[in-house]
Amino acid sequence: MTTSCSTHTDPETAPPLRHVVLFKFKDDASPVQIKAIEEAFRALPAKIPGITQFEWGTDVSIEGKAQGFTHCFLVTFQDEAAREVYLPHPDHKAFVEILKPSLDKVTVVDFFATDSQGASNVDGKLRHVVLFQFKEETSDETLRAVEGKFTSLPGDIPEIAAYEWGTNNSPEGLADGFTHCFLVTFDDEAGREVYLPHPSHKEFGALVRPNVEKVLVFDFVSSE
Repeated sequence: MTTSCSTHTDPETAPPLRHVVLFKFKDDASPVQIKAIEEAFRALPAKIPGITQFEWGTDVSIEGKAQGFTHCFLVTFQDEAAREVYLPHPDHKAFVEILKPSLDKVTVVDFFATDSQGASNVDGKLRHVVLFQFKEETSDETLRAVEGKFTSLPGDIPEIAAYEWGTNNSPEGLADGFTHCFLVTFDDEAGREVYLPHPSHKEFGALVRPNVEKVLVFDFVSSE
């Protein structure tokens, strides 16, 4: 199995670079500590250039596959150069120091948003983040079939307000083996209720299931 980690340099044609960060806090982390972490992360876009979009939320998934993660922060960079500024930036490092005492585990997956479709304004919408680690023996042909089936879902399920996917290209080494991120957006929970049992989604699941080592599903209502 191979996965692509493409580099895009033309800002006019490059897809958005998404930075998906999932947090699970220690059991003894207080609500005050968690609130301070949320506020510190939300302050970063005003301090660090190159961030074109920022959103976050807490898990509202009904599938029980969030692996204990409670918070998702989704940062969009204008390009890889912006990410290179962000990661070592003093304000980002200061945030990490606030985070460390309360953090149990973290997963980070970055991807260029391939086949991105839908409205850019997602505030208040339900974001459905799915991470896959495929089995080593999964062929490139099978991966292409999975990716192709995913991109066909909006044509079958009108409740999908936006969708995109990509392969991990994070330089941080915190992806926990996950190679693919599929991101589906619904206007509300009613859209998800149609999507999950829909025959086309079930076909997608049947194609994926035999080839997946592990999966993580995290839903959140997008807030800026």
